Amino acid sequence: MDQVLSAALHAFATHGYQGVSVRTLNRELGVSHNLLHQRFGSKLGIWYAAVEWGFGRLTEELGQALSGAIDPREQLRLFIRTFVEFSARHPDVQRLVIQEGGNPSERLTHLLDRYVRPTVAALTPTLGRLARSGGVRPVPPEVVYNLITSAGTNYSSDALTRELFGAGALAPESIPRYAEAVVTVILDGLTT
Repeated sequence: MDQVLSAALHAFATHGYQGVSVRTLNRELGVSHNLLHQRFGSKLGIWYAAVEWGFGRLTEELGQALSGAIDPREQLRLFIRTFVEFSARHPDVQRLVIQEGGNPSERLTHLLDRYVRPTVAALTPTLGRLARSGGVRPVPPEVVYNLITSAGTNYSSDALTRELFGAGALAPESIPRYAEAVVTVILDGLTT
């Protein structure tokens, strides 16, 4: 099932919801023309399943980052690094956000309500503790989230990343260096 959901997520991230047909997805996967419809009920059902598969893993890793350290600065550091590294390894998750973010829709509302707002809410206490202690400027959590996601999203754009950072930029060993650079810039920018 991972292969099916990965292919569906990739298709929606690449072509947008309107640009994907269930028939084409079935053909690309080499499965019966009714398999996806029988399993998921509709194109929207496939979209929801693919989104849960991709974003569920991201939110799980981000939750672990926030709960993995006691020091709020280290929590923020782990959160940023986790997001950037996950996005570089799984670029379709952020590409889907870009596809859906262009126009209001039920799908965009779902992404915001199910993944984005809860993630911002989970990050907010860490930022609040840091701001109260004087460790960072009191910046709205949505701004910090946007900075983090923008850095992660840009690196997950294959052509842009290769042109800007060089041919080996997306190699697995390059991703942690990029993530650490993003962590440093964001934390230095937030630090009072």
